[in-house]
Amino acid sequence: MQDDFLSSAIDLKYILDSFNKNVIFSATDLSGKILYVSDAFCEISKYNADELIGKNHNIVRHPDVPDTLFEELWRTIKAGKRWVGEIKNRAKDGSDYWVLAHIEPYFDAKGKHIGYHALRHNITNQKKIEKLKEEIESINEYLEVEVEKRVVEVVALNKEIRETQKEIIFTMGAIGEIRSKETGNHVKRVAEYSKLLAKYCGIDNYYAEMLKEASPMHDIGKIGIADSILNKPSKLTFEEKEIMNTHTTLGYDMLRHSDKELLQIAATIAYEHHEKYDGSGYPRGLQGEEISIYARITAIADVFDALGSSRVYKKAWRDEDIFKMFEEEKGKHFDPTLIDIFLNNRDDFLKIRDRFSDC
Repeated sequence: MQDDFLSSAIDLKYILDSFNKNVIFSATDLSGKILYVSDAFCEISKYNADELIGKNHNIVRHPDVPDTLFEELWRTIKAGKRWVGEIKNRAKDGSDYWVLAHIEPYFDAKGKHIGYHALRHNITNQKKIEKLKEEIESINEYLEVEVEKRVVEVVALNKEIRETQKEIIFTMGAIGEIRSKETGNHVKRVAEYSKLLAKYCGIDNYYAEMLKEASPMHDIGKIGIADSILNKPSKLTFEEKEIMNTHTTLGYDMLRHSDKELLQIAATIAYEHHEKYDGSGYPRGLQGEEISIYARITAIADVFDALGSSRVYKKAWRDEDIFKMFEEEKGKHFDPTLIDIFLNNRDDFLKIRDRFSDC
């Protein structure tokens, strides 16, 4: 009997010691004055028991905690209910710690309300992790905004570069035309005709726009042709014609070394826009779809504008004569499918010519 009693007493003492060491516990009277604190409470608060007993919990209150939290807490426990919540505290050394507190009234053996006790769980590490997550999220939001800003800047810069490239390409194309006494509007019209015809034959808008930007370079090789040949008012001799024809390969050689898609297309157009659908063109005698679609389209645009414009060696053709020539050259000089599309939409091309008239 005595042994059982001693064993039970030892077990109870072990439990109480373990509770005192591991559970953050305090008890107060009805006014909130501390009557008891566990060792675990002292450990986390950095105060010893003598410094805490007789004080209220304001001794560990952190200034970050709003008054409204404690007002709600006191309303709850004075009504005889349990209050559960997270509280940020300040230790004696000034460090912060967080607890999840369970505070409720307690009663004596006769059921009289005599005070309050509180069990707390240390959640400091959890709150640190939450704060770290918030900081990471804040950083991520900041980075997203900054990345978005940088993307906008890069897009704007790329657009500016692209516009500059377009302007340079157009200017280079115009130089070739000016040397042969053409106006800058010729390359504008050829560019617009080319884009419109490309769209009508099913090329998507991206490549139709690419063709518009590249087509002004079709005669860039004329830069390498002597003025005496380029602007000769009379018919060229056979030898002069052979020299003139080299403007296709000259243009191709100027452009082909670039790795930019736009200039690659421009190089192809410069090289092939005098090839003919039946294989009788130059410089390589390509036939049918061996000729790039971009060059086939530009060829129609270039000839249409050239025939409708006065030059040093000829007067402008009448529209009916131009369209008759295209009908006759369908399948010979020009891609027959493209000619049908062009002729079926001739009014749209005439509107472009009027809009960019040299007058």
